Amino acid sequence: MFGWMLFLHITGLFGWLGALLGILVTMLLLRKQLGTSDANSLAGKTIRVFGRIAHPSSILVLLSGVYLILQMGIGTDKPLWLQVMEKGGGTIILLAVIFTAVLGSKMNKRLNSSGGTSVRLTGYLSTVGVFMFLIVSVVLVVSLKL
Repeated sequence: MFGWMLFLHITGLFGWLGALLGILVTMLLLRKQLGTSDANSLAGKTIRVFGRIAHPSSILVLLSGVYLILQMGIGTDKPLWLQVMEKGGGTIILLAVIFTAVLGSKMNKRLNSSGGTSVRLTGYLSTVGVFMFLIVSVVLVVSLKL
């Protein structure tokens, strides 16, 4: 069961990072075309579709991570890398789900109601980029077992 959960944990991480990267790259490519109804519609659909991948994947990472930590059976004397994974990773997941869901919903409303005007994506894309950096930072600390 431990191996299966580890597989789900890593697969969820790939799905989560991949969806965030997909949003970031697609929105950066669409940024100059925004303002037309087709580009705004495509941007809104991109946020919605990748959000449907990112959010369940991040919850999968959280749940499988909790299971893995409980199965390791380490008491209160955990190494730094495990504490970073447990506390930092869990916090990042919860914050990422909340912020990307709220900001993604706001972006979709702006894109749908804008008609032919351009919509600024800077705040949303910055948030996605920051969360990607934080996720990769936790993975680095855990991989190096610092």
